[in-house]
Amino acid sequence: MSHADGDADLDDLDPMEEAWFNGDPSAVEAAAKAALVKNPQDAHALGWLGLAQYVTNHVPQAQAALKQAFELFRAQHAAAADEERQHQLTWAMHTVANHLIDALAENPTLGVPAAAFVVETLQLDHAPALRVLAEHKAGPGGDAVGASMLLKRALALDASDPETHYLLARLLARLGKKPNVLKHLGKAIEYGAAHTSARTLARFEPDFDGLREDPEFLALIEVLPADPVLRPLYEALDRGDVVTAVDLGAKALAQAAQPLDALYPYREALELTLDSGEGDAAKLSKALEAVQARIEQLEDEGAVSEVYARFCGDA
Repeated sequence: MSHADGDADLDDLDPMEEAWFNGDPSAVEAAAKAALVKNPQDAHALGWLGLAQYVTNHVPQAQAALKQAFELFRAQHAAAADEERQHQLTWAMHTVANHLIDALAENPTLGVPAAAFVVETLQLDHAPALRVLAEHKAGPGGDAVGASMLLKRALALDASDPETHYLLARLLARLGKKPNVLKHLGKAIEYGAAHTSARTLARFEPDFDGLREDPEFLALIEVLPADPVLRPLYEALDRGDVVTAVDLGAKALAQAAQPLDALYPYREALELTLDSGEGDAAKLSKALEAVQARIEQLEDEGAVSEVYARFCGDA
């Protein structure tokens, strides 16, 4: 969070931000209070003070500080002479909210009330807070329709968030809206490169049980290759039959169009078999060494395996 009121050089090391990322809310609070002695209207310091107090469960004081910070941010936004300055101030408000939700989203006592405070009291349309509220509303026996509406608001703010698309797909599945389920699950897979694969999660998600025999759904979540050379190897690895996977790996390697498609699962099977203590350890180790050397050679040449990435949930 920058000094959105312009009182500090953005390149200066911010002691409040440094303390926050060091997990020291007491130091954040002390630095914020010191800044407020110099300037009681420092919206930046008020934001940090509120964050520090919130995570230490001093909620009334935290909310008062954050409300004052947002009032100042909005007043500065209204008085700003150019769009760049307005953007900085809007970003500052979202940064405060991001820190708050990131810190408290998993807290069963503070997380949902904090998200409601951001959306309802601070009146900030904030996608992560809306998602927290939707997850709460959609709990067991919850309001899937109301939660879906919150998620649609979140997607209007961030249309490429994979977690929001995935949760919305789950809720729409509960409501029996198959075309929209496939649409949002597809978006979750498309945008989720940096997250646990929605494709992998969907294979075991109870909300999708009604679609388990649907060809379109199955094609979307399929992680095993269709190639008849590779599929038996991946099936064996997927079911945990690593000894069989070792045998199939050697055979697939001789026939695979892209060697890495066979080498990666073959290496995984060799490692797991060695860890299990089964088989001839010396023979397996020698095979693993050769496989690793070949993998490194191909990687140095720029080769990739989309097949294995999809199987692992990375694509």
